[in-house]
Amino acid sequence: MTLYQEVTILFPYLHSIRKLKTHLSIDVMFPNSWKLPKKYIPENSIVENESQLPDHRFFSFVSEFEEQAVDNILSNIQNVIRYNKEREEKEKLFDDKVSELRKMFDKQNLDNLKNLKFDITSKKVEFEDEELTDAEPATN
Repeated sequence: MTLYQEVTILFPYLHSIRKLKTHLSIDVMFPNSWKLPKKYIPENSIVENESQLPDHRFFSFVSEFEEQAVDNILSNIQNVIRYNKEREEKEKLFDDKVSELRKMFDKQNLDNLKNLKFDITSKKVEFEDEELTDAEPATN
């Protein structure tokens, strides 16, 4: 993947990319509502800084300037973004479905609603074992 392709995913959240002697720091701004799944965040690679934007958090993802380490940190940031975008989509979908259900309840009589059943045909639901963090950044 080219640098442009890598940065394109980060671009809406990217604040800066800095060289720190032998390390690279990728600084991003995420909405306050976003979670940082522990599986994507090595605790010794992230520092939370003071944000200048209201309703946003400012994080520095730091790695040694080695190909594998930089690839890992980029992948981690991209995974955090994908995870939270999916969460936002699911929340919107949930709100839409609740709204549809509310309309149905408003229009139907009580007897019909008592007989209402939901048949959900989907693949087996898989749960994640790891807990989420609102950010438990490393203190360096």
